[in-house]
Amino acid sequence: MTDRLPIREAGAMQTHTPYERAAGNGWPWLAYLIFVPFPWLWATPDVTIITAAAVAVGVFLPLYLFSARMSQRALPFVAMAMLAIGIAVAPLPLGWTTFCIYAAVIAARLRPRRRALLGITAVALATAATGLAWAQPVLWFGPGVLFVVMTGVATMSSVAFYERTQALLASQEEVRRLAGTAERERITRDLHDVVGRTLTLVALKADLAGRLVERDPLAARAELAAIAAAARSGLAEVRAALSGQLGGSLANEASASLAALETAGIEPVLTGDPAAVPADAGAILAMTLREAVTNVIRHAGARRCAIGIEAGNGDARLVVEDDGVGLSFREGNGLRGMRQRLVAAGGRLELQALHPGIRLEASVPA
Repeated sequence: MTDRLPIREAGAMQTHTPYERAAGNGWPWLAYLIFVPFPWLWATPDVTIITAAAVAVGVFLPLYLFSARMSQRALPFVAMAMLAIGIAVAPLPLGWTTFCIYAAVIAARLRPRRRALLGITAVALATAATGLAWAQPVLWFGPGVLFVVMTGVATMSSVAFYERTQALLASQEEVRRLAGTAERERITRDLHDVVGRTLTLVALKADLAGRLVERDPLAARAELAAIAAAARSGLAEVRAALSGQLGGSLANEASASLAALETAGIEPVLTGDPAAVPADAGAILAMTLREAVTNVIRHAGARRCAIGIEAGNGDARLVVEDDGVGLSFREGNGLRGMRQRLVAAGGRLELQALHPGIRLEASVPA
């Protein structure tokens, strides 16, 4: 496992480590190397010391610059190499603890955090032991040990902050993705119900108009007008579905369902008062009733369809029974959309085979 996390920038997904994100390209933090030759302010260096400092910095720079893109497996070795550079130049009049501080920064990026804490502790102890071994004054290496701990812990906090930020961004992205999926599923369900009902009604009335056109032209003309009205109503409902405003009153849908059943030559029977159902629950049951009646007209081959509506005891219930050949219990788009809509509202859907026909019962909290 590495510490590389995706970061969204400029509308695209780019890959950076949290450390890269916190430190930019890494160059600004190299300013702290100014403390390496700091002792030269009061002790003039000779060529050997200058050469040693140049070699130390020359070895350190590639390690530091490439460490931002290294894997977790390589980071301990990078930290040890930086610590070794500091220990190697500790006898010289150089700010050798600077390399140890950089080593602590690298160790702080280890994961899990327990490894980072152990790494920072090890670097701090090694720095203190080196200073004591060379009998250096505590005021010379002590601040370095303190900065090892402080910088290491600060880096741990910085990396943790960016990890949490990235986790939050990932969660938000997932929420947006799920919301988009849910919206597409809603549109699919609503369009399925609207288009299925409208086209079924148009087909029925077109067939009826075709049979009436010769023997009763006025009645045929009335059916053609009804077809035009149904098409316009369906278009309005499609627009409402796309805008998320679909879902009329249960009373209106019950009236439309009775008319559709009569047009299909199926005897409709309504019991209960649709107006007694609260508006929110009624809107959900209205869409359920629409799909149920469309299925009866298209698939059941029924002669009679009974619709029962009840409200009370904290819920509203819709029952649709027919005496047709029965429907398949394999859920297609219609039944699946019906069930998803009810479940999302805290309701349920039950199907029961009758002899003959089928019984559909839907309920939602009122």
